[in-house]
Amino acid sequence: METTDEKTIAKTPVYVLTGATGAMGKVIAKHLAQNGKPLVLACRNLERGKLLAGELITTTRNSDITCLHLDLATFAGVKAFIGSLKELDRPVAVLINNAAILPRRSTMSPDGYETTIQVNFLSTVLLSHLILPLMGESGKIIMTTSMLRNFISLPYEFPAVNNYVPLTTFSQSKLALTLFSIYMSTTLRTRRVSVNCADPGLINSGMLAVSHWFDKLVDRVGRGNLVHSPEEGAIAVLRALESSDTGFIFKGNDRQVKTSTQLKNREVFIKLCNDTMRIIKPHLN
Repeated sequence: METTDEKTIAKTPVYVLTGATGAMGKVIAKHLAQNGKPLVLACRNLERGKLLAGELITTTRNSDITCLHLDLATFAGVKAFIGSLKELDRPVAVLINNAAILPRRSTMSPDGYETTIQVNFLSTVLLSHLILPLMGESGKIIMTTSMLRNFISLPYEFPAVNNYVPLTTFSQSKLALTLFSIYMSTTLRTRRVSVNCADPGLINSGMLAVSHWFDKLVDRVGRGNLVHSPEEGAIAVLRALESSDTGFIFKGNDRQVKTSTQLKNREVFIKLCNDTMRIIKPHLN
């Protein structure tokens, strides 16, 4: 027989955080845990995720922290995570899409897409759709984008990748995620589910080391002006988390702009939305 406390916990909506064991993910997880939020750490490395969950439970005295395996490299991995999440029998208050990769070399995912595009964009979009039935009104979806999206354009053939350049492909995946959030914020408005982006700037992490020329450029311009600590980067996510707006990009310096300002080519935008929905539709049932 369930106790009153157990029944209360079962009804309390959870906060789902992907990429929780990364530099910025840990900061976000700690903030949520310290504020008593029921937390689900969605991690590719389950062992590291469980270690983080244990540390947070000990240091914050928040015992309502769970770690579940999430492999964004495959659509099957996303669906398996949703299955595990449903088994918790808890509603979802917030999904923070924080996970991303920037590999040196290109690989193809089991689903036939470039892995960076699959992880950073396609699987993230699928996860955001599959989690919707677990969200009630006033649910929130946050997409972590990158300032690098401002320096590239989206090729018409996207999500296909003809020539893999690590930083370019990463930037395209983040631009696509930002643009697709416009579509999601519009279609989910009637459900009162908000969809926003968070731009943390360039985070001082191992991902930056993937491009030597970029590292030299940052050093020349001034690393302190461009590169933020994980704590500074997390501010943008936390601002998006606290907002009741939808369809915005939040930054860490008390700024927010409408996501629609990123819409430069309507034809490419429409094709992106149509192609993306066509790709994920078979996995939605």
